[in-house]
Amino acid sequence: MTPALLGNLGVSLALAFSLLGLALSLLAYHQGDGRFLKGARALVLPTFLAALTAFLALEWALLTHDFSLAYVARNHSTHDPLWVTLVTPWAALEGSILLWGLLQTLYTLLASRKPLDPWRAALVLAVLFGVQVFFFGVMATIASPFETLPNPPSDGAGPNPLLQNHWMMAVHPVLMYLGFVGLSVPFAYAVAAMVVRRYQTWVGETRWWTLIAWGFLTAGKVAGMWWSYEVLGWGGYWAWDPVENASFIPWLLSTAFLHTAIVQETRGAFKAWNFAFVTLAFAATVLGTFLTRSGIIQSVHAFAEGPVGPAFLGFFLLVTGLGLGLLSRVSREVRDTAVFRPLSREGALLLGAFFFAGWALVVVLGTFYPLLVEAFTGAKVSVGAPFFNQVSAPIGVGILLLMGVGPLLPWRRPRAEVFRNLYMLLAVLFLGTLLGLLRGYAFGASLAVGLFLYNTTAILLLVREGVLARLRAGLSPWGFLENRRRVGSLLVHFAVALMGLGIAFSQTYRLESEKTLYRGQAWEVGGVRMEFLGVRALDEGRRFAVEASLRTDRFGEVRPRLHFYPQMNSPLPAPKVVYTPGNDYYFLLMDFDREKGEWASVRLIVTPLVFWMWVAGGLLALGTLYILWPAAGREEVKGVSPA
Repeated sequence: MTPALLGNLGVSLALAFSLLGLALSLLAYHQGDGRFLKGARALVLPTFLAALTAFLALEWALLTHDFSLAYVARNHSTHDPLWVTLVTPWAALEGSILLWGLLQTLYTLLASRKPLDPWRAALVLAVLFGVQVFFFGVMATIASPFETLPNPPSDGAGPNPLLQNHWMMAVHPVLMYLGFVGLSVPFAYAVAAMVVRRYQTWVGETRWWTLIAWGFLTAGKVAGMWWSYEVLGWGGYWAWDPVENASFIPWLLSTAFLHTAIVQETRGAFKAWNFAFVTLAFAATVLGTFLTRSGIIQSVHAFAEGPVGPAFLGFFLLVTGLGLGLLSRVSREVRDTAVFRPLSREGALLLGAFFFAGWALVVVLGTFYPLLVEAFTGAKVSVGAPFFNQVSAPIGVGILLLMGVGPLLPWRRPRAEVFRNLYMLLAVLFLGTLLGLLRGYAFGASLAVGLFLYNTTAILLLVREGVLARLRAGLSPWGFLENRRRVGSLLVHFAVALMGLGIAFSQTYRLESEKTLYRGQAWEVGGVRMEFLGVRALDEGRRFAVEASLRTDRFGEVRPRLHFYPQMNSPLPAPKVVYTPGNDYYFLLMDFDREKGEWASVRLIVTPLVFWMWVAGGLLALGTLYILWPAAGREEVKGVSPA
């Protein structure tokens, strides 16, 4: 048995089981025969095991340096460290699709364990098996990770250096795939609900799945921002790159769904919007994969290209057509007839969802406009960061405003005490902004201060209301912590406000300076005094490294690097970043004396409040985990909310 044979066997079995599962699921629905559904369910675990076998076969080939596999020869080298070898399966196209397929079977396995009525269970399984058929079909035909070479090389080229320059690449892609693949489950529930015309219960059943996918997407985005910050050497974390945008779109749409789903759960409204958001969110993940893997765009994030572009484009059209086609068929039955007041919680949630969906639309237009212009006219145009920043800033302000006031508004119509809270929030917003202006901040940064204080005050008011309600009912005030959805969402809202503050300041105040220093020469910039001590070259097997030594008065000795990989003509920077709560200090080695090591060109970037963006990322993950954590027994008193 060889890795190639074992891997091909795993892929073939997974494809065969998925096809059979799809057929049995459809038969179960059309015939109304539980035996077919039982048969389909029985195939879920074997499909997962077959996919796992294929994935482990690829790991086996990598660990044993089996260069008879084309994937291993192209993306692995005997010089790779163990952690790089272990993460190489998602370093290129074929391995990434295998990872997607494996995670898809895992989600199908978990979803099949959830109790549903037989009709919807059959349809949910049919959709998930159908998605699996696509991915394993792609692997079996046009993107096999187990293609063999007639004349294997003695060593391979190794993965893209960008993927081995920072440990974050071990987790960032996996988190993103867990988010992308996870959105297939809500899509399957939505399709089932529209087919059987049961429009209400699916939202509560699937909101949990959407939150899991959203949590992974959020963690993946923050991890990607951190990777970009530490690896690409420009001192930034978001560049509105097309691939960044493509992964941002499903996050925006799933965020919109998480908010409108609350209204459907509570008041039975917004059904059509929820079907549309779930369909478009999953379709956007396929579209993003098409952009990343088709080779139609040039991006530092487009790590692979191949012949899969037309297949993914067709699958995107199929997913979109299925979801929106069904929605069109049932549109009369899911249409909202009630009128919603703007000053109500449902009104704020719908407006917030419109902000997220509008933002997604802007990102889609900005990302695809250059591609469409080139396709129809041959002209090359670009839509850069200034466009996205100008459009995103007011949308972000609108979202932050709604985020504070929305949870304070009651359902249907506001009460008198709500207006007192609103006036208080507006006063805090005004005073916070004024405080920023008086400290000499720019208006945008001052407004960010006001919005952060505004949202923090709103959260404190909500906690106060919950605690007082419990005290009036004779309950422990700490019981409000038992309402995991409320407490977790407040933590997430606080993290978003903190993230907004970090973005505003880091985008507004950034000091960047560069200087060529000779050995022993000192330079003072950005509140740091540094002295250049020299450079040294290191042979690290898979790469050469050149390290500059800088003695600073605040952080001791720092050593920014340049890494030279045989696969790249130009070196990759490995900055030394000193994180502090106030400013980040980003030391970069730009060039050096290659003969005597007597001089080096050094760049220092000082950026405020970036540290708090990573803290906010951790709080986002913590808040999401808190919502998802199983609830313990709780005190139940009618009419009293824990928070």
